[in-house]
Amino acid sequence: MEISRRPAHSTPSRPDTTDWTVAGFEGCAQCGFRPIRPLSAIPARLTDSIGRWRVVLERADVAVRPEPDVWSPLEYACHVLDVHRVFTTRVEQMRSEDTPTFAEWDGEVAAVEGDYNARDPRSVASDYETAAHRAAELFAALEEDAWQRPGLRADGMRFTIASLADYWLHEVQHHLADAER
Repeated sequence: MEISRRPAHSTPSRPDTTDWTVAGFEGCAQCGFRPIRPLSAIPARLTDSIGRWRVVLERADVAVRPEPDVWSPLEYACHVLDVHRVFTTRVEQMRSEDTPTFAEWDGEVAAVEGDYNARDPRSVASDYETAAHRAAELFAALEEDAWQRPGLRADGMRFTIASLADYWLHEVQHHLADAER
C-alpha cells in the first residue's frame, strides 16, 4: 500500500534562506529567469502563465508533495496566486503614494494559515486567471514615468515598480518550474 505524501493540512516547507530578490534583479540560474525588457512585455508574460498553471492544477497528483517538506504543485500555485494579490496591492500603493512602506508578508505563514493544500484546484485556477489578468491590466495601464516610482519593503529594501515587476515575474516562473517537475 502506497502512503500518500499529502499532509492533512498545509505544513511548513523546507526552510529557504536564499535572497530571491537578487534573482529578480540579476536573473536566476535555477529557472532561467532574466529581468523582463522591454517593460511592455510584462503583461503578456503574466497572462502567458495562466494556461501552464491550469495544466498543473488539473493533474491528479496536484496536492501530493514530492517530499514531506517540499510544497505540492497546488501549494506553489496558491503561493503565486497570493503573490499576484499582494504585489498588485503594492504596485497600486506605489502609483498612488510617495515611497510607501509595504506591510510585512510571509508567504510561508500564508501557506499554513491559508491551508493551501486543502484548496480546490479548480477554484485556484479560476482565481489565478483573474489575478493574472488584473495584474497584466495594471502594468499595461502604467505611464512610462510610473515604472520608476519607489516603494520600500518592511525591511527597508527599495523597489521601483519595474524592479518589483521583475521580482514578481521571477516568482511566477520559478514556482511554475517547481510545480511542473
